Parts: sequence; structure tokens; C-alpha cells
Amino acid sequence: MPPGGIVLPDGRLSDAAVELLHAVCGVGKDLLHAARIRPSSANWLHAPWYPYRRGGALTVGRTIWFTRIWFAPDGLGDGSAASCRAWLLHLAHEAGHLPQAEHFGRTFWGKARYVAAFATGYLTRAVLLRKDIHDTRMEREAEAGRTVLMKLLTESDAEKHPVIAAMQRHDILAVRAWCSGQRPAIASLREAYHAENFA
Repeated sequence: MPPGGIVLPDGRLSDAAVELLHAVCGVGKDLLHAARIRPSSANWLHAPWYPYRRGGALTVGRTIWFTRIWFAPDGLGDGSAASCRAWLLHLAHEAGHLPQAEHFGRTFWGKARYVAAFATGYLTRAVLLRKDIHDTRMEREAEAGRTVLMKLLTESDAEKHPVIAAMQRHDILAVRAWCSGQRPAIASLREAYHAENFA
């Protein structure tokens, strides 16, 4: 199972995770509270289809489907600080897709259009023989939160970082205080990311 300080047993994000993801991604708290984390084995296509060791996730509507390694006790579901860090970084990317998915709508056709927009972006890059087919505008938009969080977490080992420790002990007040203290750095990092990727 994912670290309890991040994902609750019913698949909702914990309040502490919502605080952190809202701060680094800029995604609304209401949308983050509405999101559900599910294993890919629970959808009829078992998507996404990343290899076990690579792992990965897919956001459709308000559901984020994570591959098996994220829930495995011998994988990223072991509850360690390193796994907690990995979960937060991946969620910081996937949470960035939630507003995009919301823009297309929550109906079956809205979700279909959203998936088609991604497929079109990937296919276009593949046809043009671009090096990374995942480097679409929508992916770059979603990547902002992960990039910001990664830069904020690189100052220390996962086991020693105060926000990772706070997340593991379900300490929302400590997470909120850390986010508040990092607000200027987050704004600066987001501005630099957008200047570099969308200039």
C-alpha cells in the first residue's frame, strides 16, 4: 500500500498531501480532495502498461491509476522515506494533469477527448521522429510541480527531509508550516520553470 501519510485506505489523498501538492503544483485543494488513487489492476484495461520496475501512472478524469510496483511491499509500497519521496514526486506530476482533465469534462466523452489529446501529441512527436514522445505541452505543464518539489527536496536525503518526515507521521501542521516557509522559493522555481519551458 502507498504510505498512509499520503494516500488514505479509500484512495483519497491525505490532508497533508493535499497541502503539499497544492503548494508545489498550484492545483486547487477541492480538486485534490476529489482525486482518487487506484491501482491499474482495478481498471478494465489495466492501464497504464509500464514495466513493473519502471512503474508509472495515468490520470483520467479525477482518478490517478498507479502501476503495481507502487503498492507492492517489496516495491514502492514499503512505507519507507525513500518510497514516500517517490510517491510525492510522482503525484506532483500526476496532480498537474487533474486541471487538464477537468477542462475536458468528467463525462465519458470528455475523458475520451482528454485521452485523445494525449495520444495525438504523442503520435505527432513519434511521426516527426522527436527524441522524447512524452515531451508534449500537456506533459510539460504537468511536470512543473514535480520539478519544483524535486528542487526543494534535493537539499537532503529523503530520510532526513523535514517534509518527508512530517508526511510519514501524518503531521499536517508541520507540512503546512513547511509549505508556508517555502512559498517564495516555490514561486521563484515555478516562474523559472515556465520561463524555460513556455517562453
